[in-house]
Amino acid sequence: MNEEDIQNLINQALSCTISSKVMLDDDQLDALQNLNEWCVNAALQTPEVAKKPLKVIYKSNEEFKMALVAFCLCYALTNPRRKLKENKEFFEKNITTYHLPNNIKEIDFGNIDPDTAINAINWDIVEDWKLYRDTECGGIKALVDEKTRLAGLDTYQRGGDPLYEFARFHRKFTEKENKVAEQGRIEAQNAFRNAVMQSVASEVAKQQLLEGRNPMDIINSLLSQEDTLQIGSSNRSTTPQITHRRKK
Repeated sequence: MNEEDIQNLINQALSCTISSKVMLDDDQLDALQNLNEWCVNAALQTPEVAKKPLKVIYKSNEEFKMALVAFCLCYALTNPRRKLKENKEFFEKNITTYHLPNNIKEIDFGNIDPDTAINAINWDIVEDWKLYRDTECGGIKALVDEKTRLAGLDTYQRGGDPLYEFARFHRKFTEKENKVAEQGRIEAQNAFRNAVMQSVASEVAKQQLLEGRNPMDIINSLLSQEDTLQIGSSNRSTTPQITHRRKK
């Protein structure tokens, strides 16, 4: 096989059109198209393909499938309704790629729930995978640093099976993001409630002044009410709710 034939083979692998039996939108297909090109270039860097260029399509397909398995596994680990069967082996068994005429690479997700495949694929996860698999950038360390802006994840432990390492990171990262979002929601809710309380207190004070009450008595009354409300708010946020069950 001469150099021209090898280059044609590489170009064919790079330019194949990605198709799916699951209804992915154009943006998702574009993301997978980009992933395929990255997989081909990654395959070209392997000693196996360098020695036997004919293996470029096989090796790039191998990397492409690994990425799809990782994406589905990430979604499964962050899905509260995850099925127990949805592990690495399940996704590996059901995801297949094969070539159709006109240089089309079609993805078959087998018995995987279509919603899982649809929710698992997006540009962010593709870019995360590319960074994770780029050993020159440091693998999982580079991914953690970039996604957390060098803050790290205290509860995350690196190592183990690469697919589970990648998926576990996304689980921990999602947990952290959700906690931050929930805390922000609570703080915004408290700020709104306090603003309403202050507005009401101001109107009440105005009314009491018009009625001829002593200004210092009004101030002391408002301060006392504020302390009571703050204590009540603190108790609601920190005191666990105990349910007493009546004995039969």
